[in-house]
Amino acid sequence: MKNVDNPVSIKPTRPDMNQSSAPTTRVSGASEAGLSKDPSASGVSKDTVTLTNSAAEMLKLEERLASIPDIDDARVAAIKQQIENNDYQIDPDKIVDSLLNIEKDLG
Repeated sequence: MKNVDNPVSIKPTRPDMNQSSAPTTRVSGASEAGLSKDPSASGVSKDTVTLTNSAAEMLKLEERLASIPDIDDARVAAIKQQIENNDYQIDPDKIVDSLLNIEKDLG
């Protein structure tokens, strides 16, 4: 087997395509129809945003997931070591089962 000295380079996801987990800072404001500072004087109501418990939990979960690395370096190193020692075992039945499960989920 050929020894490869060049490690694989993984590019991070594009930040402009990533949905931010930070909540928006603007949660209330008067509509543009009424410019008066007193909403009761012009009949203008304020817009408000209320997050449900599940939405708040989703934001926390998204922050936790963002802190987890995309690649498990320890697992990659262990597999590389197994390959170098010719100890890496490939189970074709497991691969076929996984592919069939994916196909079943898609179909």
